[in-house]
Amino acid sequence: MSRSADDVFEDHLRCRSVGDVEADLERNYADDIVLLCECGALEGRKAVRESARRLGLQLPDAEFQFPTKEVRGEYAFLVWTARSQQYEVDHGVDSFVIREGRIVVQSIFYRLSRGNLGDE
Repeated sequence: MSRSADDVFEDHLRCRSVGDVEADLERNYADDIVLLCECGALEGRKAVRESARRLGLQLPDAEFQFPTKEVRGEYAFLVWTARSQQYEVDHGVDSFVIREGRIVVQSIFYRLSRGNLGDE
């Protein structure tokens, strides 16, 4: 029996919150995931891995918050913020299509700005 979209979405957030991209990919992503992002329409887990790597380089040791999480049927929507020493994201947005216990489509958008943590 496949997991619900809610279960997959929450497991995805748990895995990412502890930095376990590989477990997230294995448990929650389809092999042929379509990732829609600033680089275009990319396919496969390798694309998700590279996107996560870039985000980690841009926001090392960041604190993430999720002010909006919505799941309706096979669709999920996430608004997130992040703060690191150098950069912050005030409005990150991801959307997901989750079918048969796997994320099959994900879109990602965020804009980096200079962080304020070092100015305090």
